[in-house]
Amino acid sequence: MTAPTMPGSARGHGLRRRAAAVAAALGTLTGRVRLDRALVVVALAAGMVLVLVETPIAAVAHDLPLLLAFGLALLHAGSIPLAAVRPHLAAPLSVAAAVGMQAASPGSSPAWPWWPVLIVTETLALFVVGLRVRWTAALLYWVLATGAPAILAGQLRPAEPDATSLNVVVFGGISGASLVVAVVLAEWGSIRAQLVRERRISATEASRRVVMEERARIARELHDVIAHSMSIITVQSSTARFRHPDYAPAAIAEFEEIGEKSRQALDEMRGLLAVLRGGEEAAPRAPQPDLADVAELVAEAERAGMRLRFDPLPAIDSALVADVTGLVAYRIVQEALSNAIRHAPGASVHVSGHRDGDVLRLEIENTAAPAAVAPVSPTGPEHGHGLVGMRERATSVGGTVEVGPTPDGGFRIRAVLPLKPPVGTS
Repeated sequence: MTAPTMPGSARGHGLRRRAAAVAAALGTLTGRVRLDRALVVVALAAGMVLVLVETPIAAVAHDLPLLLAFGLALLHAGSIPLAAVRPHLAAPLSVAAAVGMQAASPGSSPAWPWWPVLIVTETLALFVVGLRVRWTAALLYWVLATGAPAILAGQLRPAEPDATSLNVVVFGGISGASLVVAVVLAEWGSIRAQLVRERRISATEASRRVVMEERARIARELHDVIAHSMSIITVQSSTARFRHPDYAPAAIAEFEEIGEKSRQALDEMRGLLAVLRGGEEAAPRAPQPDLADVAELVAEAERAGMRLRFDPLPAIDSALVADVTGLVAYRIVQEALSNAIRHAPGASVHVSGHRDGDVLRLEIENTAAPAAVAPVSPTGPEHGHGLVGMRERATSVGGTVEVGPTPDGGFRIRAVLPLKPPVGTS
């Protein structure tokens, strides 16, 4: 469920959305860092093992001096873990070390220029490089690794072209296949990361769209409430000269000016309403509901089969309750009952409210759904935006909404709404 929101939290909502986006990005980054660390650890282990294998083979089977064999083996096998962090440095270094080892030992081995152990080491180095660089750079390094020893073999063993060519082809085939696998894995990872980013962006945009649509609907409803009051002001000010002919001319002129300003404000609000509806939604004919309509709303839900316990709301003089406050209270109860139907079908719901000074306190609490009834658990981007709408409505009149689970597994919604919204409340 969504966490409670503190009063005046329009800016807080934005900060929390940004924090959630940063947390998601950090989660993705953390996963990538873990993979990188695992690759370094595996490459380091492989490099250490191959140093211990290459050194005695180069010294014993190919007659290299021990220190030279160890140094070249360390550079060659060390290029594997180096490729995990500095692939553009490791690729030419591994080729240079392999060529140096081959040039220093042109002995009588038939497996030349690539010894079996050098094939294994160079293949692993190219595989790690292929995971870390673009495929064009990986292809360039593979051509370098295949071509440089072939040229060297042509210079040092021109009399054995068949054996040398076969050896180079074997190396090229093995290392090339390994490089293709690495490039495919790297591209697949890149595409998957891009899809994750696109899905996150789509979910964020869908969430933002739902919130904006809810705000537009709230604005339309508030417009209808305010338009009713403005119409009364317009009528009263325009008919004042007829109802009170004994008023002074200056007072009558002020009433006329009030009427003119009211009509102008009504015209502007009608234009705003046309923009908000966008021509896609017909104007409602019925008046907007208020606090007195909550009882009928609960009765309709009870007739629909909900298990309800309703403590009638206090009788508050309509002059003390703003129309927008009554509308917000009605919508909060309506959304709370809808949530109970979706998420806890068959549960018992308790609706209550009371006046506390200059505020109205509402509480809607439902028990846990019976075990035999499966709740509806939507997973789309609209999931949870009913609670967002409640908070948006409460904030629009200077109130607050707190939501959260109850100890018995149910859910509770508490709203605090001022009877008269403060002047300038957004």
